[in-house]
Amino acid sequence: MPGDLKDGRIVIVGASLAGLRAAEALREEGFTGSLTVVGDEPHAPYDRPPLSKQVLLGQATADTLELPMRRDPEAEWRLGVRATGVDLLAKQVLLADGESLPYDRLLIATGTRARPWPNPEEGALDGVFTLRTREDGQGLAERMAARPERVLVIGAGFTGSEIASACRELGLEVTVAERGPAPLVGALGGTLSKLAAVMQQRAAGLRTGRACAGASRPCCPRLACCPLRAG
Repeated sequence: MPGDLKDGRIVIVGASLAGLRAAEALREEGFTGSLTVVGDEPHAPYDRPPLSKQVLLGQATADTLELPMRRDPEAEWRLGVRATGVDLLAKQVLLADGESLPYDRLLIATGTRARPWPNPEEGALDGVFTLRTREDGQGLAERMAARPERVLVIGAGFTGSEIASACRELGLEVTVAERGPAPLVGALGGTLSKLAAVMQQRAAGLRTGRACAGASRPCCPRLACCPLRAG
């Protein structure tokens, strides 16, 4: 690292794998200045992929997934507070609690976020889950352990496919709805995604070219319905 970049203030927005490894790498490259890592979850960086398989199968619990540190990044960790914006002129990161963090250099390492359910009231129904955080994974694992009659997975990407696989390993009936022409088409391309569709159809009910039109609660308080429409 050039000498003129080894000092100053660096803020990293995103306290998951990318943010942690970036902080470690900065110290390894000789950065000696102030280092702050901001994350909207209250937890230290943890491994997310097991949330969609090992946690659901009971092979791990969500609170045991903390990532090992390769070295102490000597950072100030601002966890449990969301970054809401950046003032480029003042060179400050704006936080949800009203504070702001000055920086000389800024690294945004927030990753992706699960698409929220379009209707908040439907998304709040009992039995409707989004999987991204430790709490999401633990809650879904507990519900699956209670042996629901059927699970509907919306989205046949890597996460949705792993959830469907976990359902089948647990002996649960599962249907996967995917608005695209095949599962994993964005990641694998057309040819391999067709093979994935054949394999997934054998293990789970796969509905491609279909999107969920909404969720409703009929007379049974533990049953939710989700009509499908052409994607």
